[in-house]
Amino acid sequence: MVTAMQEIPLVPTGTNGEAVEATPAELDAYVAHFQARVLQDAMREATATYWRRRAQTFLDARARPGDFLGNSTLEQRRARWCRLTEIAKACEARAQVALIQDDEVIR
Repeated sequence: MVTAMQEIPLVPTGTNGEAVEATPAELDAYVAHFQARVLQDAMREATATYWRRRAQTFLDARARPGDFLGNSTLEQRRARWCRLTEIAKACEARAQVALIQDDEVIR
């Protein structure tokens, strides 16, 4: 009989997100891969290039002439434009911080 403490861990696999029983070696490999991805994401988010690209994405998300606007009101469209612009400014500010941090590391 297997107790709760002895249960074989489940590791998500496949495109459907189904879970299967994993051996300890498979679980170790899964955790190592997950840790590597977390570190990669953290390092990527520390660069000015990443934040400038994010800023541009938010600027590009603003409505342009000819875009389908659906049933939104002018007030809603203006609020969205302002919100996206402010987020882009915040991303640009974060890019500047990344540059300052990089400059301090280089010195």
